[in-house]
Amino acid sequence: MFHCQVYVISFLLLIIMNVNSVTSFNKTQSKDIHLEAPHLSDKIRSNRPRLKPLANVNRSRTTPTIVTNQNVFNPCNGTYIKTNGTTCGLKEIMIGRCHDYQYVKHSLFLTNQSIKNCTKLYEVFESAVRYKSYCNMNMSTYERYFDLALDGVHVINRAMFWSGTYAITHTYSGNGRNYVTLEDTLAAAMVDGLIWCGKENDTEGFDFVSCPYTCKSNQWADLAFWGLASKTFAQLAVGEIYVVLNGSQAHGKSAFRNNSFFSSFELPNLRRNGTYRVTKVNTLVLHSPDEIAVEKCGEKSLLDLEKLVRSHGFDYACKDDPEELILIMCSDKWEARECQIAREVLRQTWNIKLYGKSNSNRNSLSLIVFSCLFFIQYYSLKIISG
Repeated sequence: MFHCQVYVISFLLLIIMNVNSVTSFNKTQSKDIHLEAPHLSDKIRSNRPRLKPLANVNRSRTTPTIVTNQNVFNPCNGTYIKTNGTTCGLKEIMIGRCHDYQYVKHSLFLTNQSIKNCTKLYEVFESAVRYKSYCNMNMSTYERYFDLALDGVHVINRAMFWSGTYAITHTYSGNGRNYVTLEDTLAAAMVDGLIWCGKENDTEGFDFVSCPYTCKSNQWADLAFWGLASKTFAQLAVGEIYVVLNGSQAHGKSAFRNNSFFSSFELPNLRRNGTYRVTKVNTLVLHSPDEIAVEKCGEKSLLDLEKLVRSHGFDYACKDDPEELILIMCSDKWEARECQIAREVLRQTWNIKLYGKSNSNRNSLSLIVFSCLFFIQYYSLKIISG
């Protein structure tokens, strides 16, 4: 009887060891190395303004008066410090980004894109905003800039739109290598993350102290750049496009909203006819690890989106959490419950690749062998005892 008790206790101990085998094996393999969980992007938010219901506003323009002898304080003063106004070194940054974009990063990723004159591009941009009040801006302010920057560009089967998924969408797009977002185009890449606003009656023509983020007298001013950017990008899309939405919005917010940039500027401006037309809208709905799935394909606002897309004459498809994007989401939510389980399975598979078999398999085999020995000994004692 004593022998049976010993075997039972040993059997239970081995089960406990087997349950923790994968974790302990991984720790012994990398006990001297600690890695932090990766993050999707250094910049997790766009600087596009939030959309608000547009009211009847005064859109009249005033003629700026330039005063050249006024001594105005410029906090930049030849440096690149951060202020609440126009980004210091705006000209140098934009021209530098333009050259980097064309000659290093993106020269091969967009179809039929000719080399642009970076200095001329900046001058066109500057002429649209310098010496002009922020509240005098509207959707036509930057038309010449976008026409020049994006002339001849078509994004074929790789245009990717987003709403509430900035970081993961841009990680997945690979900065234009896999898919192309608005921010991957030259016109937007030159200014993404920067701040600027003109100033009347000023020698610099830019306000380097403080830029308004809203204009109560003209809400179109807030959309002057990014509203037109979204509209223009939609007009460049050809073939199948992709829309990445957040199905786990905080406070139960809808994945698709009627006042989003996609609804207001992008979907209405997708080309329906001609050689360079859009044929299909593919919606990818993401649900963040450890967060509630508020909406799935074919539900609530996503059903409204499908009806709206089809009413525009486009084919429609929707997929919840594609595997490629699950891996990216888990890279940012390293310790989430779902991701920990996935990591364990991935680790076992990788151990098979590295060592021919996983540690859990070795322990499972030892468990089977021990179980056989236990039952042989148990029945042997039972036969002997009669």
